[in-house]
Amino acid sequence: MKNKILQRTNVKSWLKSIGIDAVDLQIYIQGLTHRSYARLINIKSRGNEQLEFLGDSILSFIITSYLYKEYGYFTEGKMAKIRAFLINKKMLSEMAREIKIGREILLSENEELCGGREKTSILADCFEALIGAVYIDKGINFALKWVLKSYKKRIEKIVKKPGIMDYKTYLQEAIQADYSKLTKYRIVKSKGPDHDKLFYSAVMLGDKIVGEGEGRSKKESEQDAAKNTLRKLYNLKL
Repeated sequence: MKNKILQRTNVKSWLKSIGIDAVDLQIYIQGLTHRSYARLINIKSRGNEQLEFLGDSILSFIITSYLYKEYGYFTEGKMAKIRAFLINKKMLSEMAREIKIGREILLSENEELCGGREKTSILADCFEALIGAVYIDKGINFALKWVLKSYKKRIEKIVKKPGIMDYKTYLQEAIQADYSKLTKYRIVKSKGPDHDKLFYSAVMLGDKIVGEGEGRSKKESEQDAAKNTLRKLYNLKL
């Protein structure tokens, strides 16, 4: 029990270490309280489950809003796929481990002995509960900034994953909507030996070249050309 009390008294300093200057410390303690520990005090208590429910919605809202703002040219299905990567249990537990949330969680002795502090589900749920607590204590603007500070690099990384980022598809969708035309690609030139060749591609809109790119394969050079065309025609930060 002494260990549990020590964690409670250190919560405020831990929160400061992760960029949160708590006003209502109690809401964060609730967010860090697993139901196994809460039920030792009140058999009907659900611990941090209500805050987890709230945090899940807040996180989804923040990520969805950011994707709409920064990648609004993606299809709805593509944005949904990216969001799914960002808010799954594995990702949430990784983020929880980064801020060392495991050592702050209040657990029952049985859950402690079962390795609860390292369980993916408990860490992920607690991270969502923390977001819920941040929202209640500091408001949506602070919650948004705090979440995105942790998420921006992850979003950029996932957006570039194979199967996620297909610049040719996005360019065609945009061109089709704005010009009712199809884009075509032409290999302008290549250089270097066969085992280390560099290809140069051009994006054609009718007879006009609207973008160019390069790559170690024809496919890679076409993707690069499409990416540069999106930057040029739509002023996108890719």
